[in-house]
Amino acid sequence: MNSDKIAEFFNGIISLIEAIIWPAFAVFFVVYFGDSLKKLINTISEFSLKAGPSGVEANVTRQLESAAMLGAASGQKKFSQESSDSGENADANHESRKIIHAIARVSDPKISEELLTKKVLWVDDCLEENAYEQKALEVLGVQCSLSRNTEEAIAKIKASPYHAVISDIKRPPDDLAGYTLLEELRRLGYYMPYILYAGTILPEHQSEARRLGAKGCTTQPTELFEMVISALTGDRN
Repeated sequence: MNSDKIAEFFNGIISLIEAIIWPAFAVFFVVYFGDSLKKLINTISEFSLKAGPSGVEANVTRQLESAAMLGAASGQKKFSQESSDSGENADANHESRKIIHAIARVSDPKISEELLTKKVLWVDDCLEENAYEQKALEVLGVQCSLSRNTEEAIAKIKASPYHAVISDIKRPPDDLAGYTLLEELRRLGYYMPYILYAGTILPEHQSEARRLGAKGCTTQPTELFEMVISALTGDRN
């Protein structure tokens, strides 16, 4: 793809995103602007071509929306944490590379198609804080159901089992609610992949997650995205 075609493609996508998800893309653009963004577009378009001409436009749109949402989630996380300016550009470049890698994987037509059949239950008493992360999955066709407490989550799983569960760790009044839910699901015979996602992850959280058989435990939006995609597609590369 030559520079003129890249520019034309980029301008077309920007026009589309302005109408659909400009607020999210704005955060992504501000935090991660640079050559990595052009590389992301090239990577997405290259992988999407494997889907055939009829699927290119839809696939590229979904993947760019997902990338924008991951960028927005990462930007929101970054701005919510206290940090110095040192290493800021390196961090941004590193995160943009992670997003490129994550989106390149879902550009595989087989994985893209498989995600359309998957259901995830997201359990968190502050669901609004995960809006970008949730949307990054939903634009790819993943169905996300939401629950604010352990009891409701168990009831939903009994009514309609899910392919994966995402949970925070603390939900008043239980400071270990994420583990409580995991243990109860295993006791009931549900063994879908279980991922813990919280603002703070301590070493003891990681070890307890492993002990109980959780798939992973993370504070980072892109890592969460990769864990969920891996869980939903059977760890295929």
